[in-house]
Amino acid sequence: MAARRLGSVLALLFLTLLGCGHEPPNLHSSGRTIICFGDSVTAGVGRGRTPSYPERLAAALGTPVINAGVPGETAEQGLARVNRVMAQDPWLVIIEFGGNDILRQVPVNRTETALSSLVRRVLDGGAVPLLIGVHGPFGGTHEAMFRRVARRYEVPLLSDALPKILVTPSLKSDPIHPNGAGYQALAEAVAARVRPWLKARRQAAS
Repeated sequence: MAARRLGSVLALLFLTLLGCGHEPPNLHSSGRTIICFGDSVTAGVGRGRTPSYPERLAAALGTPVINAGVPGETAEQGLARVNRVMAQDPWLVIIEFGGNDILRQVPVNRTETALSSLVRRVLDGGAVPLLIGVHGPFGGTHEAMFRRVARRYEVPLLSDALPKILVTPSLKSDPIHPNGAGYQALAEAVAARVRPWLKARRQAAS
């Protein structure tokens, strides 16, 4: 019995290490949903008749994913509705804001304050926050800002997936939005990060 219990613990540790080097906070919370929370990229602008990235993520993970994307929102506007998102009982909230802050030239310190508050609210609500970084030639100073927020709260950051899509013409529908192939690439990158956490939760529950 003790050997079996030790084996389960070691397997759980292995799955966690596959994710991003350490277990994210709140991984084994009682939350029930995965929520993609963001702006037009999360909503799926530019995808045409193809699925949005949250839909593609749900297919990749084999579990429902809620799309809480609103086109045009800044990080501060996302913060204004975070309580409605948390009311949907998430265990994971994938946060994708910052692109509109860059386009509207919102001071980076304001974006950082809003993102920090978003992350803190998700943590306080008992869910895992996964940050999706936005930077590149149109927002280089934001890369360091996302890293600061992730480091400050010790939460996972998917730093390069979206920026790489947004500088690849074949993955874009317009200057600021992915196309169907771009959304598929984003979903695959998010799924690769999330899948070990989902396995760890399922194993712990069994």
